Amino acid sequence: VLHVIVRPILNYLVYDGVYHDIFISNTHSWIIFLVSLNLIVAFTDKSHKNVHGADYRRKNNIFARAAEKFFDATFNYIPMTIVPWDEDHSTKSSKATLPPNRQYIFAVHPHGIHCMPLSLFHRKGSEFDKRFPGICEKNLSGLVATVMFKIPGVRELFLSLPYIDASRSVAEEALRENRSLFVCTGSGEESLLTKRGEDVLVLSKRKGFIRLALSYGCDIVPIFGVGNSDLFETYNFGAIIRMWLHKRLHVSIPIFHGRYFTPLPYRVPIRVLVGEPLKVPQPQHRGEKPDEEIVEKF
Repeated sequence: VLHVIVRPILNYLVYDGVYHDIFISNTHSWIIFLVSLNLIVAFTDKSHKNVHGADYRRKNNIFARAAEKFFDATFNYIPMTIVPWDEDHSTKSSKATLPPNRQYIFAVHPHGIHCMPLSLFHRKGSEFDKRFPGICEKNLSGLVATVMFKIPGVRELFLSLPYIDASRSVAEEALRENRSLFVCTGSGEESLLTKRGEDVLVLSKRKGFIRLALSYGCDIVPIFGVGNSDLFETYNFGAIIRMWLHKRLHVSIPIFHGRYFTPLPYRVPIRVLVGEPLKVPQPQHRGEKPDEEIVEKF
């Protein structure tokens, strides 16, 4: 944009060569400025903690629609089918429903390198949206680790989708606003343990989403993506150091590759199993701390 549009305008209005003097001759200064500006925004802006408006966003201009089309194509590259809890395997028929007027926490497994089934919740017209209409369009937010909103570019990607900070205070605010949540419960630790051909879950010590559901009376819907762990080949180089980094800094660095030794995933079909919602007892006061015995039960 600078080179094609701004250059001739500046050269015409000011003097010939002003564009070169400002931008080309000071490239390093501009790079430092832009990187610094991105970091300042990432560490000071609180947009990822705002639960209002964190819905599916309709695209209103040609560039956003083109970007959305490209983004959808990356997910359509991986064929995903929805398998409800009561589906008849011979006829593929099902009467399962998820009333959109109820509040849910969708617990998605496994994380893998990228948890592809999450895309079914932040995309209008996805296979999940077609099968269970009325849920994806509004009052549904995804939870993402805080550190992801500190990375320039990655932050903007998640903010363009209905994601919010995964901290407990933000999640509770979303539930108080009667929003439903979807979250990959295994987080980065699960991605470090991903191995092609196996489904490794980090679940026994992940009880935060259970406590949230019990505190606010939300149905828990288990989601399992069969095949999600097979999208990439992974390696154990430096596994101890990488796990230490995750524990201390909450930074996950999996070593992996897809097709042709690139980040492009293998084209493996994913069967997304939708479990029957777990009905939890309604709390006397929304937001109250649940009994630990009930937490262990669920």
